[in-house]
Amino acid sequence: MLSSEQAAIAFNLPFYFFRNPYKRKKLQIPHYYINKLVRYRLNELRVWHAQLGELLAAQAKEAQDQLASEPSRHSQGGEAAHA
Repeated sequence: MLSSEQAAIAFNLPFYFFRNPYKRKKLQIPHYYINKLVRYRLNELRVWHAQLGELLAAQAKEAQDQLASEPSRHSQGGEAAHA
């Protein structure tokens, strides 16, 4: 079982991802409470991290596609205004 600090170091992610309960919930980080301490299982974090990477890659591709389509919309609108 890992502490929040150990998990952050192991996955090279910000410490507050693991320490902040709202961020943990938002990112759906698998965790356990042992008494009042928050702990993480390494194998579960590996699976979660892989899923997070896929999600971030999909979001980046979507944003890139959206940016690629925006100039064509603006140029088409500009041509119609000048015609």
